[in-house]
Amino acid sequence: MKTLDHLDPKGKVVILRVDVNSPINPETGEILDDERFRSHLPTIRELLEKRAKVVIMAHQSRPGARDFTTTKKHAVLFSKLLGFEIEYIEDIFGKYARESIVSLDEGDAIMLENVRFYSEETLKRSPEEHSRCVMVRKLSRVSDVYVNDAFAAAHRPHASIIGFPPVIPSYAGRLMEKEYHSLVERLRDPGRPSIFVLGGAKLEDALNTIENSLERGIADKVLLTGLVANLFLLAKGVNLGKENEELIKKKDNTLIEKARSILSRFKEKIVLPEDFGVEIGGERIDISIKEVPPKGRILDIGIGTAEKYSEEIMSSKTIVANGPAGMFEVPQFAIGTEMILRAMARTEGFTVIGGGHLVAAVKMLGLEKRINHVSTGGGASTTLLSGVPLPGIEVLNKYEPR
Repeated sequence: MKTLDHLDPKGKVVILRVDVNSPINPETGEILDDERFRSHLPTIRELLEKRAKVVIMAHQSRPGARDFTTTKKHAVLFSKLLGFEIEYIEDIFGKYARESIVSLDEGDAIMLENVRFYSEETLKRSPEEHSRCVMVRKLSRVSDVYVNDAFAAAHRPHASIIGFPPVIPSYAGRLMEKEYHSLVERLRDPGRPSIFVLGGAKLEDALNTIENSLERGIADKVLLTGLVANLFLLAKGVNLGKENEELIKKKDNTLIEKARSILSRFKEKIVLPEDFGVEIGGERIDISIKEVPPKGRILDIGIGTAEKYSEEIMSSKTIVANGPAGMFEVPQFAIGTEMILRAMARTEGFTVIGGGHLVAAVKMLGLEKRINHVSTGGGASTTLLSGVPLPGIEVLNKYEPR
């Protein structure tokens, strides 16, 4: 992989793609965790110290989500961590953005607007097709080099991830380099039994990881929590109650069929919750699966399930976790997530956690030093560890710098 070791950035305009997509307080809009920001500091500092002109690109959430917002506060946080101003540019590739890039001095940096404000960013296209989109064409004309440090988004075939390498010299940043080599090294010889603990709300990513890890024999078992578990229970025919079922169906009704197909092939290797933490009248009530449908929202796995999963973790040699087990931001529904993470901190097996929310939970508990590898990327790390190449890595290796 081509890294910063192969680049002399002095005087060059560097498009730097980072991933600082972070948990945000829905009431205040404040960024709740700066771990992803800190992970990119070595790359940014190295480029600036070598007198590059740095243009930072990033995204925050996705259209329609409550935390889909500008990158203004992201630029402020970067400025605070670096000790000098990273100017926020309220534009992605328009005249204002391009003029700001052209006027950059050596050793200076700016941060562009949330790249997902551009409608073509997330279209499923090849690198060559993305390279012809308006954003890539306009930015590549005022840039010399592209550096991808966004490991957490490397599994996304998006324009800002795979569109630049076909048209300008492209390299991996220090975080991308570190994450990739650390995880690939583990992939070569995973200890057995190897289990994946998957939760959160990114259902399509989870389905792909479950299918790939089990088909390739990389995971011996998959333990499910969060909305991912609810999806599989629904596919299994369990009545979750109208409110819980609608939450899944409004995301993508076709995912139920895919979950049903995976269950039919790997029924013995997929472990589902046996009880839940349910919100009733503002309180947590633990109920067994036999009591479903619940009267309230399912917001956590139950204590019995958390204990069972903890035993599985303690008896495994490789444990990969992505996504919280419930609404961990609310203390009474953080129990499942906390029990799983504490078991991972105690086990003698090799542990990997990924994703902004789960990393935030680990930091809240002060357990990050007791996890073998804390990855900035949940979907990216589990995708890679399930044996699937990452588009953001493949494209860097495909196109030679020119």
